[in-house]
Amino acid sequence: MSIDVLKEKIGNLQQNNRLVILRSCGSDYQNTLMRELTDGCNLVDLSLPNLRLQAEQNPQLFADGLRLPAFLAGLQYAPFLLPALLNSGLPLGQILASCSQSYYLEELSAQGPYGSVSFMELPMQAAGTAERQPFVVQADYLYSLTAAERRQIVTAMLGAEADYAAWVRRVLQQDIMERTTVSDSGKFYRFLCAVASMTGCVVNYTILANNVGITAPTAKQWLQFLAGTGLVYLLQPVERVDGKRLVKAPKVYFRETGAAAYLLQLHEGASLLQSVYFKNLYENYVVSALREGYLRWGQEPDFHFYRDSNNKEITLILRTAGRLCPVNICNGGFSVRRAQKSFALLQDYAAGQGAALGSGCIIGIGGELQQLDGETYYVPAEYV
Repeated sequence: MSIDVLKEKIGNLQQNNRLVILRSCGSDYQNTLMRELTDGCNLVDLSLPNLRLQAEQNPQLFADGLRLPAFLAGLQYAPFLLPALLNSGLPLGQILASCSQSYYLEELSAQGPYGSVSFMELPMQAAGTAERQPFVVQADYLYSLTAAERRQIVTAMLGAEADYAAWVRRVLQQDIMERTTVSDSGKFYRFLCAVASMTGCVVNYTILANNVGITAPTAKQWLQFLAGTGLVYLLQPVERVDGKRLVKAPKVYFRETGAAAYLLQLHEGASLLQSVYFKNLYENYVVSALREGYLRWGQEPDFHFYRDSNNKEITLILRTAGRLCPVNICNGGFSVRRAQKSFALLQDYAAGQGAALGSGCIIGIGGELQQLDGETYYVPAEYV
């Protein structure tokens, strides 16, 4: 299902003459996807030094000489090639590329013709239920979920420790140390651990910087490097709600909750449950699971969050089909009335966005799926 859907999404972008860059974190499932999505393309592996040298000596000549359709594997090794492609006059729709570090590529793509490049994040793994659509807060969708789809939350959060150790090591050595301006691996590993301790929180660059011994601007750039690898995801706040002072910094989430737990040295279920980080790691797990559901269908989800100066917060705002659906994520008791008062804060904002305010949702641990007062639902996280 995912491969067919992703092929269709890529084909639609290519018909609009866009260069599609597939971002992969290197999971086995992503590697399988990559092979199938690029079947029939002429492979140009830019990790090979001889090809990279040719591209560097004359990027425009190299671009003009590509045999189309072409697949440029590892474009992060030759970011200088991207401007040459955009200026070559080639049919960009006949070129696919991949990368594991998109920071510099995104900067360069912004300098080219608007709308000529599309980055597509590949899902980390196949869905447990192949036919499940991306999560929406609608009664017919929610009640279509069954108990057979439940997952044990703590086990799902921790994942396989050995896999995460290898993943973090690869990201640190290849996608950070080799592909960015970072030169101190020990200091960047401490930065990684500091980011893990902040997962599910609004980013405070000063605190991050002080924990590692760097400047706040450096901490901000390093976090962008991490986001460029796909290891972390930055959830942006809503920008403006009349009469409210809103936070402006993003919240940070790890793509895989187990990687954050590994960096925090939480290796067992008992230590995770007793940890002061459990609440935030649980929120990380839910946000990441919801996002992955959209990525499997070739969609970068339109997610935001709300937090104002009075500490009123909506964990996640999903925009889909012309509606804004507020979602709160909790791991204990909750007040339906308080949640609904927070959700109502979005009424005018939704109208200003040209959208309707949809049903609200509270995602918690355990219990049964049910409709609460009004258009608010409770969904056990085991269904996500």
